[in-house]
Amino acid sequence: MSDPVADIFIYLLLMAGVGFGGIALMGLLIFPDLHSRMYTALRASLICVAAVVGAAVVYVMARFIGAGGDQYAMFLIHALFLAGIVAVGIMVINRQVLDKTKALVYCGSVPVKTADQEKAEP
Repeated sequence: MSDPVADIFIYLLLMAGVGFGGIALMGLLIFPDLHSRMYTALRASLICVAAVVGAAVVYVMARFIGAGGDQYAMFLIHALFLAGIVAVGIMVINRQVLDKTKALVYCGSVPVKTADQEKAEP
């Protein structure tokens, strides 16, 4: 068992991670258009990953200070590397989806006619 202060901080970070993961899921299910869904999912999932990795880092730092050992330093490096990969992956996927689905009509806006649609009308 680690320090009680570290344990409380770890539990708070894990609860924040679960909460923001739930917000990301609800954002995907509730919002009407793709851009709102992607914005919510990107922001909330990045905060979720950061909170969970933060909890792992707090645990590793508490164990490293208490017991020492190279395995905790390697775990810290791997956790930070994983967080970086996940953050970059989420942002790249978000950008790819938004670029492929550029909409001409957004929620509540007036539809914009393209040049082809104007020519086709009598």
